[in-house]
Amino acid sequence: MKKFKFSLQVLQNYKLTVEKLQMAELKRAQQVLQDFQDEETRLLTAWDDNELSLEKALKSGHGVGAALSEHDAYFRFLRDELVAIREKIVKAEEFVVECQEKLMITVKELKTYEKLRDEQYQVWLKEAQLEDAKEMDDLVSFSVAVE
Repeated sequence: MKKFKFSLQVLQNYKLTVEKLQMAELKRAQQVLQDFQDEETRLLTAWDDNELSLEKALKSGHGVGAALSEHDAYFRFLRDELVAIREKIVKAEEFVVECQEKLMITVKELKTYEKLRDEQYQVWLKEAQLEDAKEMDDLVSFSVAVE
């Protein structure tokens, strides 16, 4: 009896490799997004710290003009950095979604190949059973003819 061989096995193996690569790409994209989000959190913490520092300087009443100028410059810097990091976050989120969509398409294709493989196997199994039954019938009829 011949061995079962899935006719699209090469393509299925290729898609499995593609799936692994896409999963690795998705993981890297999620890590980049997480890094950007961590940077945003760090900048927001710096903003809050600068606000507290400005409040202390204003309450103390000494060098109010210098404190306002210094803190204002730092607020402008933080605002510009926050705008830039938020743009990077938006792009990173879009890239993560794109990676997820590619991966979903590949997973659906793999499920399709698996269904096709199962169907081909069922057909092969029926043919193998019929072949075995025919061989048994031939064997029985041969042994009856010999007697």
